[in-house]
Amino acid sequence: MFYSQSESRKWVGFAILLAAMASAVPVYAQTGGLEGNTNLQDGTPCVKCIVYIERQDIKGNYPVKTDKKGHFIYVGLPIGNYKVTLQDPSGKPLYNFNGIHIGIGDPTVRDFDLKKLISEDQKTQMANPEVQKKLEEQNKEQKQNASLKSLFDQGQAQFGDKKYSEAAATFEQAVPLAKDRNLVAVMGRLADSYEKAHQFDKAIETYQKVIALSPSDGELHNALGNTYAEMGKTPDAMAEFQKSAELNPAGASKAYFNLGATLYNTGKMDDAAAAFKKATDADPKYADAYALMGRALMGKVTLAADGKTVVAPPGTVDALETYLKLDPNGKYAAEAQGDLQAIQGGVQTEYKVDKKKKK
Repeated sequence: MFYSQSESRKWVGFAILLAAMASAVPVYAQTGGLEGNTNLQDGTPCVKCIVYIERQDIKGNYPVKTDKKGHFIYVGLPIGNYKVTLQDPSGKPLYNFNGIHIGIGDPTVRDFDLKKLISEDQKTQMANPEVQKKLEEQNKEQKQNASLKSLFDQGQAQFGDKKYSEAAATFEQAVPLAKDRNLVAVMGRLADSYEKAHQFDKAIETYQKVIALSPSDGELHNALGNTYAEMGKTPDAMAEFQKSAELNPAGASKAYFNLGATLYNTGKMDDAAAAFKKATDADPKYADAYALMGRALMGKVTLAADGKTVVAPPGTVDALETYLKLDPNGKYAAEAQGDLQAIQGGVQTEYKVDKKKKK
């Protein structure tokens, strides 16, 4: 057959168009889609929620929002497996499906009926022996924790009422129910109760056990030091106070004060003053530490050659005056005032002590 030149060009153009259409078909055919409806647990549509479509075999994320009826649709997803998560409008996950396969052609349908889905999940879990065992363990632990809290609160109340022996008995009942941090708290309070009840041997034994559980707790070492001090075991007390200060810099002032008080009570005034100085270095507003540092230094005063003038060690006046500045009406105020008058030849200082009215 013979075609004219113009007809030939038409056929060529038509062939090219067909070729272009043929090449476009496979590209479209390699995609699929996902659509569905979303409902919250109360049955209302999940409006403006986010359906986050995440490809699992190759990296790719395809978020889409639901409409006012809770419906969503995404067309043009590559063929593959996906994790699909329903999120509330703020992005908080509500539910997800794993392993959803998107095939060629019409969109895959996947609805999010949260009430139904969550109910089915719960039934499946309850049928699982491992889940049942875990739930039983959780219920047992909840009951145990409730009993522990009740006993601990009871012991705290007894301790607050100064019924220390009764508090100790209550905390003893709580120990078997406690574990981890709770065990440390319960045993620490048990040791405190023994100490207050003057059951010192039991207190020391319990403090040592709880310190073994929490060796870096400076407060526990400080409490053990106080117990040793009450028993007159000064070297042991000093060691615990020093340990407390090292472990707990924030509470070092208290530990050094207790160390100083222990040394002061045993007549070791030089060492006591040094410990009180460390307490004031750690806390420059620790009034009582200045007072007792001054008192410790007063133990080393001497008389001058005239037999009248009082010569106090360096730092004594500063310590006493600082105490009176911080706490002019404190429990050591009268003593500090008297010491300053003795040092300064009876000259009244600028700090005054309020006199108690007679009843």
